[in-house]
Amino acid sequence: MLIGEVACLRVPEVAAAEGAGEEDLTQAWAAQTAREREALARARRRSVLVVCLDAAALLVLFLFRDRGQVFLATGPSEETIFTLGVIVIAVHLGFRLGQYFTYRNVDRVCEELTQREE
Repeated sequence: MLIGEVACLRVPEVAAAEGAGEEDLTQAWAAQTAREREALARARRRSVLVVCLDAAALLVLFLFRDRGQVFLATGPSEETIFTLGVIVIAVHLGFRLGQYFTYRNVDRVCEELTQREE
């Protein structure tokens, strides 16, 4: 539930055999848990990468802007496009940063539940 509903990650389910023994089911659940944890780790790395790319894009926009113009201007000019670009990138950066924190919290809860189970 944490991986699928909270983290919104799709991980293929393990098909449990009808007549499978307890050991087979334990191995199937262990394999499923390993796949879920790997998908969560990949999603965390991907979100950190996108946050870094967005931050670099913001930095480039600010470094190469025209210093003679008003900062984050609006109106019928090309500076409005700059302003909208900065806002869109900043919103995306915030979204991905929030996503990273959600993934981190889900990973922490999964680890705690695994420790309690053992």
